[in-house]
Amino acid sequence: MASFDAFERGFAKASLAQDSSVGGLPGNMCGGCRGRVKDGVGVPFTNLLQLLPNKEWVPFGHEALSVESGAFGTRNPNVQFYLKPSLMPICGSVDLKTHVLYQKDLAFLKKDGQHEVRINKEISSIWTAKELLNFAHARSTEFDLANVVTVLHRIAKSADRWQMKRDARLGKIVAQAVDVLGEDGRTTPRDIAKTQWAIGRLHAQDAPVQEKLNRAIARRMSEFEAQGLSNVIWGLAFAEQDAACAMRLALLEFHQRIGECDPQALSNVAWSIAKSLAAGHEPLLLALSSASIARVKKFDPQGLANLSWSFATLQQHDPVLFARVGETFLSSSSTWEPQHIANFLWSCARCQVESPPLLAGLCAASSCSLDTWTCQGLANLAWSLAKLERAENSLLERIITVLARKIRRCSPQNTVNLAWSFAKLLAATSAVLELLASQTTRTLAEFSPQHCSNLSWAFATMSHMQEPLMMMISRHMLECKEECHAQDIASLLWSCAKLAWQDQALLKHLCASCIVKVESFSAQHMAMCTWALGCLTLPQQELMHSFARQLPRSRGEIGTQGISNLAHGLGKQALRDEDFLDFLSQEASGSFALFTNQEFAMTLWAFAKLHFLSPPLVAGACQECLERRPHLLPQDLVVLSWAFARLDVGWILSAMSAEVQKSIPELGPQDLANVSWAFAAAQVEDAPMMSSIAQEARRQILELEVQDVSNISWAFAKFGLRDAHFFEVLAERVSALVGCLLPQNLSILCWSFAKLELQKPKLITCIMQECWKHVDQFDSQGVSNLIWSLAVLAYDSPSLCQRLSQRAICLVHEMTAQEMANIAWGLHVLQHGNTLQCFLQHSIGPFSRMAVRDGAAWVDFVNVCLEAQEASGTQWPRPCYVHRSCWTPDPLG
Repeated sequence: MASFDAFERGFAKASLAQDSSVGGLPGNMCGGCRGRVKDGVGVPFTNLLQLLPNKEWVPFGHEALSVESGAFGTRNPNVQFYLKPSLMPICGSVDLKTHVLYQKDLAFLKKDGQHEVRINKEISSIWTAKELLNFAHARSTEFDLANVVTVLHRIAKSADRWQMKRDARLGKIVAQAVDVLGEDGRTTPRDIAKTQWAIGRLHAQDAPVQEKLNRAIARRMSEFEAQGLSNVIWGLAFAEQDAACAMRLALLEFHQRIGECDPQALSNVAWSIAKSLAAGHEPLLLALSSASIARVKKFDPQGLANLSWSFATLQQHDPVLFARVGETFLSSSSTWEPQHIANFLWSCARCQVESPPLLAGLCAASSCSLDTWTCQGLANLAWSLAKLERAENSLLERIITVLARKIRRCSPQNTVNLAWSFAKLLAATSAVLELLASQTTRTLAEFSPQHCSNLSWAFATMSHMQEPLMMMISRHMLECKEECHAQDIASLLWSCAKLAWQDQALLKHLCASCIVKVESFSAQHMAMCTWALGCLTLPQQELMHSFARQLPRSRGEIGTQGISNLAHGLGKQALRDEDFLDFLSQEASGSFALFTNQEFAMTLWAFAKLHFLSPPLVAGACQECLERRPHLLPQDLVVLSWAFARLDVGWILSAMSAEVQKSIPELGPQDLANVSWAFAAAQVEDAPMMSSIAQEARRQILELEVQDVSNISWAFAKFGLRDAHFFEVLAERVSALVGCLLPQNLSILCWSFAKLELQKPKLITCIMQECWKHVDQFDSQGVSNLIWSLAVLAYDSPSLCQRLSQRAICLVHEMTAQEMANIAWGLHVLQHGNTLQCFLQHSIGPFSRMAVRDGAAWVDFVNVCLEAQEASGTQWPRPCYVHRSCWTPDPLG
């Protein structure tokens, strides 16, 4: 090798020939600290070293050197040359000296004469996994322990390692390395650590090979350095169950030596525990936290991000640790990469860290570099904001802008997380949802059932119906062979209900899956499914029976919202499952005080709809209603009024009437109708309240629908309240809706005007014309009401009466005594003798068998029979007859 002086002279001579600054030198030439002359000025030789690609130069000489000697340290005449051995190796010198710090590099030089050292140098000059595998395949018979470990380690560090993951030669190298490590006489703990690290980095899972390595690790456990032990643990994290025992032993050993570890080792071990989800290591996590807090300023951003991510993944809420990491972040946020920011923010969201300054700093740092973020980073950022319920509008807008450019790079998980996050923050505009829908369409084949359910949930939450997307999701779910879990089924059913998506094939499939997996359903899942099926008006009796059998397992855990949703779903399905309702009744009765107003009202509505009169439930509900009366919203008052009327608890309506009257200006058309019906059905008359309802109904008259006008007119007629101005406009509204009236509405409206003796010939004519169209659809009560009303209003239509009488004869065995009496009385008053005679021939027998012989219906019926006999001379079998005056039937029974 050229001496230092000769080298310097060559450097100076070459420099004098140049007008510009110093350039690189050819070959393996090295330099020292002396200077050269350029234009009469001394130039330090360090200028040359600064231009070279690697400045980690090791000083060598014939005498022992201090560590300060070097190109960037104090000038030392004993320095013979500077060298980076891995870049510019030399051979043959055995008397070279350097500081003890560089003994490893010196040893590398001195061993150059050995064959395995030359092999290692050749390996060190290869950079790609493909070339390394080619080299190993050709030369593996020459490898010793160091060679096989080195080649495996370099493959693991190569940039193209994933491209070679399926190459069979990789498995052979791994197996060869582990076989060699079994020779304890030649193996060092460092070799084992490097091998396990490489196998983990390559995700090379082979159970028999891993088992051999586990045994080697266990034998040498106490010999590992702290850093090597952390590498072993990091590699074992990828082996999952194949290395569970080895991982447990390694973590126990690491715990004993945690004080020797540097920050990287601490973060790697924390990450490994989180990656493998190893349980039962709380003492180690506490020790990791304490050690990390003590050295937090020595961590780099990646270490801090990994540390926080690990604790968040393991659900270890450590406020002190997060506070210290947060302080470090705020003091050095400019050095944090986007991925580190995203991971730390995700960790804060997972652990619900409440630190406004920290969260503001994280959002600001995110915004500064958002253009460089990956799709996964954007998804994690949005998810974190949603989890923390921080609607940072400006940041969300920037995310959307960046997302629009990168949307095609989003994986299914990214797409779903973004949709969920924007929906959770109620920031998902139609444009954003359409953007996500377009990406879903491109990648739907890769979606799992969970992806489909979460995406549907997001669209449903924003009430954004995208029919083509829902059709694709339905088809994909029916074809998907992946297992559909309880959460997926419940979310999909809930989404279908919210979007009113009635895909019968999908719904049938989901309901069948519910029955099969019912034992895995939580109370919340059952509540979501029941509520959804109710909203879809899709009765599922078998499924509800299955839920009823499972619910007792959730006693005391179901929650007020769950009780409300379950009850509401049963009510909407009109399924009166005694076991189901009995369970809900017991759960609700003892916890009414915990219900929100809406939950309380809807639960009572369901029990009333199903007419489930449990005394403890009704008593508890009445007491609770009295206590929360002043705090009930108008909508709650309406629902509760209707429910208590159905539950036959009239006195509570009397107690509520003052609050109801105050709320009338805030009620809609349907609410006014329901309140009117409830008070009339419970026979709780409050004339001032009804007057207020009439006034408000007049104001909203054009918004009243068919059922509304029917219920309101019935209620006023029930109370005998004739508000002339109100019924004037009501008659006009009925005339406008007459073509939409159902048979029940026709009979009730006709009865109401008759009961109040309101002569509206034009309206009644319109109603009767509609009745002609629906004669065969009237039930027994409807026929009874219509004939009675025609008689009271003196509206004579022989042909209609004959048609209605024929319909009555068909239904005579379904009629009550009162209904038969009403029909007979009406035909008698209208003087339709022949029609009456025909009806009596068919009704006397059924009437005699069912009627109680001392009621009003009995009196009216037999008196009509008597008068019909006297008029026609027909002999009817009868008891003594008692004449009585006309009385008013009730069209709703």
